[in-house]
Amino acid sequence: MAKANCGIPEYVDGEIRYTGTPEIMKNYARLARDAGARIIGGCCGSTPEHITALVDALRDHKRRERPTLEVIDSELGLSRVTPKPDGETRTRRSRRHA
Repeated sequence: MAKANCGIPEYVDGEIRYTGTPEIMKNYARLARDAGARIIGGCCGSTPEHITALVDALRDHKRRERPTLEVIDSELGLSRVTPKPDGETRTRRSRRHA
């Protein structure tokens, strides 16, 4: 199961806003399916437009190869992959918005 919020919340003009777009939600949904999630949904900041984008993205999506951290970062821009000396990778969260 996977569910994403719509970006990182920001306080703007007295209210909380999320910067994630329906297009990012489409990419997230496909990546989650490719990673093996069978139940995919939205969380904080998700609007009907985000959920519609998610459903549309998965309607005819055929599961692809499991995405690497590098692919996830390039598609969503939510993490940074840092190589460790032993060749493994470590993920750090970023406050960058896609």
